[in-house]
Amino acid sequence: MRNQQKVITLLTALTLITFFWGCNPGNKNSLFEKMSGSRTGIEFENNLEYDRDFNIYQYRNFYNGGGVAIGDINNDGLMDVYFTANMDSNRLYLNKGNFQFEDITSKAGVWGDRAWSTGVSMADVNGDGLIDIYVCNSGDVSGDNKQNELFINNGDMTFTDRAMQYGIADAGFSTQASFFDYDKDGDLDFYLLNNSYRAIGSFNLQLNERFTRDEVGGDKLYRNDGDHFTDVSVEAGIYGSVIGFGLGVTVSDINRDGWQDLYVSNDFFERDYLYINNQDGTFIESLEGNVSSISGASMGSDAADVNHDGYADIFVTEMLPEPEERVKTVTTFENWDKYQYNVKNGYYHQFTRNMFQLNNGDTSFSEIGRLTGVEATDWSWAALMADLDQNGNTDLFIANGIYQDLTDMDYINYYSNPELFQTVLRDDKPVDILFESIPSVPVANYAYSNEGELRFENRAQEWGLGEPGFSNGSAYGDLDNDGDLDLVINNVNMPAFVYRNRANEQGRGGWLQVRLEGPEGNTQGIGAQLSVWTADTLHWREQMLQRGFQSSVDPRLHVGLGGASMVDSLAIVWPDGKVERRYEIAPNQALTLHWQQAGEGQAPTPGREPARALLGKAQAPDWSHTENPFVDFDRDRLAFHMRSTEGPAVCAGQAGADGRQIVYLGGARDQAGGIWQQDGQGEWSRLATFPGQAVSEDVACVFLDADGDGDEEVYVASGGNEFGIGASALHDRLYVNQGGEWELSSGLPAMAMPTGAVAAGDWDGDGDIDLFVGERLRPFAYGRAVDAHLLVNDGTGVFEDKTASFAPELTASGLYTGGQWADVDGDGDLDLITAGEWSPIRVYANQQAQTGRAQLEEVTAEAGLEPYSGWWNQVLVADLDGDGDEDIVGLNHGLNSRFRASFERPASLWVSDFDGNGSTEQVLSTWNGEDAYPMVLRHDLVNQLPGLKKKYLKYEAYKGQTVHDIFTPEQLERAEHLEARSLESAVFWNDGSGRFSRQVLPQPVQYAPMYAAALMQADRQGARELFVGGNLWEVKPEAGRYDASKGVVLQLEESTHSWRALDHRQSGLEEQGQIRGMVVLQTPNGPQLLIALNNNTPVVYKPK
Repeated sequence: MRNQQKVITLLTALTLITFFWGCNPGNKNSLFEKMSGSRTGIEFENNLEYDRDFNIYQYRNFYNGGGVAIGDINNDGLMDVYFTANMDSNRLYLNKGNFQFEDITSKAGVWGDRAWSTGVSMADVNGDGLIDIYVCNSGDVSGDNKQNELFINNGDMTFTDRAMQYGIADAGFSTQASFFDYDKDGDLDFYLLNNSYRAIGSFNLQLNERFTRDEVGGDKLYRNDGDHFTDVSVEAGIYGSVIGFGLGVTVSDINRDGWQDLYVSNDFFERDYLYINNQDGTFIESLEGNVSSISGASMGSDAADVNHDGYADIFVTEMLPEPEERVKTVTTFENWDKYQYNVKNGYYHQFTRNMFQLNNGDTSFSEIGRLTGVEATDWSWAALMADLDQNGNTDLFIANGIYQDLTDMDYINYYSNPELFQTVLRDDKPVDILFESIPSVPVANYAYSNEGELRFENRAQEWGLGEPGFSNGSAYGDLDNDGDLDLVINNVNMPAFVYRNRANEQGRGGWLQVRLEGPEGNTQGIGAQLSVWTADTLHWREQMLQRGFQSSVDPRLHVGLGGASMVDSLAIVWPDGKVERRYEIAPNQALTLHWQQAGEGQAPTPGREPARALLGKAQAPDWSHTENPFVDFDRDRLAFHMRSTEGPAVCAGQAGADGRQIVYLGGARDQAGGIWQQDGQGEWSRLATFPGQAVSEDVACVFLDADGDGDEEVYVASGGNEFGIGASALHDRLYVNQGGEWELSSGLPAMAMPTGAVAAGDWDGDGDIDLFVGERLRPFAYGRAVDAHLLVNDGTGVFEDKTASFAPELTASGLYTGGQWADVDGDGDLDLITAGEWSPIRVYANQQAQTGRAQLEEVTAEAGLEPYSGWWNQVLVADLDGDGDEDIVGLNHGLNSRFRASFERPASLWVSDFDGNGSTEQVLSTWNGEDAYPMVLRHDLVNQLPGLKKKYLKYEAYKGQTVHDIFTPEQLERAEHLEARSLESAVFWNDGSGRFSRQVLPQPVQYAPMYAAALMQADRQGARELFVGGNLWEVKPEAGRYDASKGVVLQLEESTHSWRALDHRQSGLEEQGQIRGMVVLQTPNGPQLLIALNNNTPVVYKPK
């Protein structure tokens, strides 16, 4: 047994917090009641002490903490609890009933003989019907061999370590073992998660060592061969390298093929792994083909179905804090160059935040953590997904805290200087000088209530789970057999938390508890899948015991039923495919399902059954948009999004009298755009290319008959963010069709600003086509308002800028991204509708019908659009519901973002040359808590504005600072102040008079910024479908790229006047890239949808 060691004295703040919480353990009406050690008999603390030879500097995982396992070791129907300790003895507590526990560690012989225990797994390893305990060991303790221990249950309340006999006394730096039957041979195999022994700074990241096996450490897959386990990692396709920093492993049937798959969370620079089971004893690692973004320092993880579709979603914890003071003092992010370096060397797209991977039902995932609001929970370890309040939805519990926080920026800037550290050790100075200066801030755990529709609300305080501390391993289980899930949490340097759930006594919702009796070899039915139906709701559960972080949960499946008065049916599918169904089951009871009673049958299908897709692929032009390597952030250091990657332009027109359509596809900077045509067999050919203007960035275009000769010309807008004002590359172009030959027109006024929008229409009713042209931004001064132009056609294709005469309100009016001419007020003339950033969708009404003179006058407020200032990327104006008036589709930034805005709490942009050096700065603020704060971190701000360094010598001084604290009233008075109050993409319904009401589009449209929309009839029966697409990848790592959309197809439900988003398998639309434009082509074989993607080849879809 390990020697007892003294406990580190807690900070005064923690002592006071513990005192007050001890006096008042929770509101009597809270969901959970904290149970004291004197009440339960669980007197466990994972106490740690550092010294000069063993500390967080020598061992980076010093404060990762211990685990918890819940299981019935003596088959008396009561769940017992096992804790691992890092420096002390592990503890086993026998449940005596009524929340009374007895410490039987010594009697049972399970204290553990190693120096540093980490994860613990309970499972019937040898298939004899008794729960065994596998303990992972790690640490870097002199004289300890770190061998893991397998405590086999002897059936008499004692255990014997047989890890060596079974061949699994692994001596790596082990984190957790997860038991499952990967080969479906009827016994339990297991995945062993290890953490690399090497120092982070010792790696050359250019030499990616993922494929080189570490024979001592490295992850391992062990196959159960009866009385012995065999390492089959290599033949099974499992990585086991020295760069594996495993902190979490989640086992789940990701693709619902009946075989269990694996998700592995890796800390530090190595990316996570997604192993899909090949059903032949091997796995294929396929994360990069199915997951777009992952956590940068992945920790714990769990998988469960949160949206009732029958597929497991994955949650992974990280370290991004939520409170403003923590964001500003302990947070830093990789810069763009470091992020790109990591991607180039194979470490993928990693970002500092929790990740919520929504299962798309086809092995792929959409990361929507920012949309659900669960991306920032501080230094997080365990993630547990279960229905804690029994409202019928799967909630999310997250355990947080690090006892000594080495991410504190002020500490890093001073105390962690390597020379200082070595001086302390060399001069034999007290190590307290170094270590006691590391901040120790207790952090509250999070408990997110699933409110439905992918909405989560942190209710930790309300539920009685908000006590600050340093929590690590966590497990749920019904400790008192009352049907709801209690919580047990292992803490560092403070007593373990034991919480009793009071959902049932408070009447919060019904429940069903299912105990599985499996066959010999897998007596707990690991891998079984339970489907429960109440009315039209599916509740899907998997029998998998190792969850969260270093922990194991209650082996009985729990289903919260909400207000359902009856379970219509349930089905259990055992790992070997046998099925049992039951019907009309009363809630609030515990069931036992036996493998022997199951038989052959059809396994239930997931909630989203595959359907015949509306669309299929068609041939596309053999061309690819190739983005140039310009990096906006090198120049615009306070920007979060690049604005130099908003192409390519795409538009469709007609070449001549034959009616055959042509398409313009625009190039990036230094890439020529061209005109393409499709023949009757679907083959594409290029009609023209324009190398003379390749230097320009093509961001928008429109076909129009500019010269009235019956064929169409193409206007191409030159945009981007690379060029200065007046650069020739910023001149827009009009290519005139001369009988199939295309010539550059000289009939445009000189405009040398980046263009963001162009629209063609006979706005003045004189029979020729005029143009609206909106400028995108002012180079080197983003945020300052720029002009839009009204270009009037003289009838021969020569255009004159008549803005001052006919539309003066367009001068210095915004940051334009889109526009369209349409008669929205029904008076017979064309009005102008525009989109832009930091602006509402604007309407400029044509006064010709009222006054007899064509004149544009802004009526945005009268149209009901003024409140919806946003980051609008595009508009589509059309009669969406067939009622005879023109509605508006507005494509916005979306909700899956760290940037949030509302009417009460807008996002703000302050634009000025704050330090008077001739450069314009942009300071973006959003609300966090009760005030709005700049998103920029201290080091980035003082690098841009060095004059602020004296004011903010320390990060501590910067926390809680608003723009009004940072800048003087005079500086802010000189600044331009922009606001955004709505970031949702939406439809604005026209009431027939030009007044609009907003309807937010379905959630899948909010997964990413949307840039393109089109209407096309795809199902050959109903009205036209609405197609939308977007994504933006060129984003600073601290914001994280927007990549969750694959394009969305929407159908209008006429009875409710609402939109329904089709599943990707229903629609057939599945484009993971950055969609920038959509055009509908009318071909002899029916309509086709051409989609232009940034830095990629275009794609074409057609109805099946």
